Amino acid sequence: MSSKRFMTLGLLFIGFFTESCQAVPEKRYPIQGEVISAEPQRGTITLKHGEIPGLMPAMTMSYMVADPKQIETLKPGNRIDADLVISESKGRLEKIVVLVKADGKPSP
Repeated sequence: MSSKRFMTLGLLFIGFFTESCQAVPEKRYPIQGEVISAEPQRGTITLKHGEIPGLMPAMTMSYMVADPKQIETLKPGNRIDADLVISESKGRLEKIVVLVKADGKPSP
């Protein structure tokens, strides 16, 4: 095989390999729910949420939080709004906003 053909095949292989290894784009879903527990040491919160159309039915489950500092202000009973970001079959919560505090008062 000539070196020119070998180089062409090599470039095609590299192109195919890099194309197939590209990350799957992130998907974002709005999510609202009630904080059941907050575990700053683990970087997670347990959230009871409604249906997320196109993703999952209503349920209670634990989620990783992108910014662990946000967990420190969350208390059981808080109602929150956030973005659920799914990438490479891993999920995390971002942009967490407390809508109603655990004492039932709206967040300022």
